[in-house]
Amino acid sequence: MLLYHDHSTVVTALAFSPDGSALASGGRDGAVWVRSDASAELLVEPGLKAPAVHGLTFLADGGLVVAHAHGWHLYRRTDGTWRAFGPPAPAGVNGVAAAGPHWLAVGTGDRVKPTPGAFELWDLKTEKRIGPAFREPNGVRAVAAAPAAGVVAWATGHMKVTAWDVRKRDPVHFPLRHTAPGIALSPDGATLAAAVDWGVRLFDVPKRQERLAVKGHKGMVTSLAFSSDGATLVTGSWDQTVRLWDAATGAERAGLSWPVGKVTAVTWAADGLRIAAGGDGGAVVVWDVD
Repeated sequence: MLLYHDHSTVVTALAFSPDGSALASGGRDGAVWVRSDASAELLVEPGLKAPAVHGLTFLADGGLVVAHAHGWHLYRRTDGTWRAFGPPAPAGVNGVAAAGPHWLAVGTGDRVKPTPGAFELWDLKTEKRIGPAFREPNGVRAVAAAPAAGVVAWATGHMKVTAWDVRKRDPVHFPLRHTAPGIALSPDGATLAAAVDWGVRLFDVPKRQERLAVKGHKGMVTSLAFSSDGATLVTGSWDQTVRLWDAATGAERAGLSWPVGKVTAVTWAADGLRIAAGGDGGAVVVWDVD
C-alpha cells in the first residue's frame, strides 16, 4: 500500500495511465499531480485562482485531459515537459472520459447547482465537437465511456442517467430517485452503474432496464469503477470505506478502510493490478488487487 498527501483539500478526481504506470490526481485546491514509481510531478499548481478539478482521463497516447470549473485542457508531454493544448470550454466541466483513440466525452454544467449544461463529443485531432450536443437543462454531473464498445454515458442534475451507443441515433435514458455524483460503464458497454445515495444502481443497456441494486455502504457513495474484465465493481463512500462487489450478483467481495477519510474518488488501473482511492483530507492511497 502507498499513501500520498499531495493535496491540501478534497481529492476530486483520479486516473491511471493506460499502462498503469502513472496515476494522476486532482483536487478542489486546483492542483494536479502525476505520480509514477520513479517520480512525482506537479502538473497544475494549486492557488486561490486555480479552478477546482472535476475530472481526469488519460488518452491512449499518454495525453492527460483535466476537467475543471472553467473548462477543460489537454496536456501532452513535449520535450520532457507537460504542455497544455486544446480549447477551453465556455462553461465548467464536471466530467471527461476517453471515448476512443482521439474522441473525448465532455459534460458541462455547475457541479452542484441545477444550471444548463450539455453532453458533448470532441475530436481531439481537429479540436472540434462532433455529432449532436445533448443539452441538459440541469447540467451534466458525471460522464463515462467504454471506448472499445463505442458507448458513452452521462448523469444529469435532474435525476437521470443516459447511455448512448455512438453508432446509433437513440440514447437510452434511465430515471433515478437522486442525482448521481458518479457513474461507470463496464468495458463492454453493456452495464451502466450509477452511484445513488447510499447504494449503486446497475442498468442493462442493451435491454434498457435496471438490472440490480447494490447496497451495503453506510454513507453516500461518491465514486465507482469497473475492473478491466467487468466482473467487479469498486465503490468509495463517505462512510470511509472502499468496497468491492460482484458485478453480476451484487454480492460484496471485500470491504476496505483506508486512512483517507471520506472517500471522494476511486479508480481502477486498466491492467487490473491496482486500485486508488482519494479522500476529503487530500490523501490518496494505492494498493495491489489480490
